[in-house]
Amino acid sequence: MLQPTLSPRITFTRPVPWVWHVWLDDKRVGTVNGDSSCGFTAKGNDHLPIGHGYLTAEAAMEAWIPLVSSHRP
Repeated sequence: MLQPTLSPRITFTRPVPWVWHVWLDDKRVGTVNGDSSCGFTAKGNDHLPIGHGYLTAEAAMEAWIPLVSSHRP
């Protein structure tokens, strides 16, 4: 399932409930996962958190915006 795009360069796919794969320029760069009881976490492919404790998946997805903005082609 494809999720809404936050930027033309970043997209999210949802292979299973509560997990979204993050794609930047068609390359997988990380994940967003979690649930409403424990919160959501954004992680890079190195499994290091970009941010955690977000109340919604959408908020965790927005954590990727500054990284995408700083990563110019």
